[in-house]
Amino acid sequence: MDRLERLEAIEEIRNLKARYFRLMDTKRWAELEGVFTTDMKVVTPDGRVWLEGGAAYAQSLRSSLEKAVSCHQGLTGEIEVHDEHNASAIWAMQDVIVWDTAHPREGWKSILGRGHYHETYRLEDGAWRIATLTLTRLSLDIEWPEGKTLQ
Repeated sequence: MDRLERLEAIEEIRNLKARYFRLMDTKRWAELEGVFTTDMKVVTPDGRVWLEGGAAYAQSLRSSLEKAVSCHQGLTGEIEVHDEHNASAIWAMQDVIVWDTAHPREGWKSILGRGHYHETYRLEDGAWRIATLTLTRLSLDIEWPEGKTLQ
């Protein structure tokens, strides 16, 4: 892989990550599936596989965000192209999410989170796709619905 091919791959991965955020925040779930490999894995910070499959992850995001206004930002990606078909990156991130009533599983009214995405990518059918994704949080500010307290 020459320098120009490497730079093109880096730019394609930057665009892929921007597309991931935009499709998630605009709730374009069917298109969102296309940014992942079919066998993609969501991995917890301690290394456990939490979820497998791009379609399953898109559905998980849909169930969490369908009744929310969200804004995800990925900043200053550190992208490393390993070879013609594999790359990895770390992205600083911030997300703001406000649910109409509450998060369907956690019960939050809103969150403001900061942290990093750790991802691997694979070139499939001429397009870069997210193969693994791990989100680590540096902080998470939570607003609970009025009257709700932690037990």
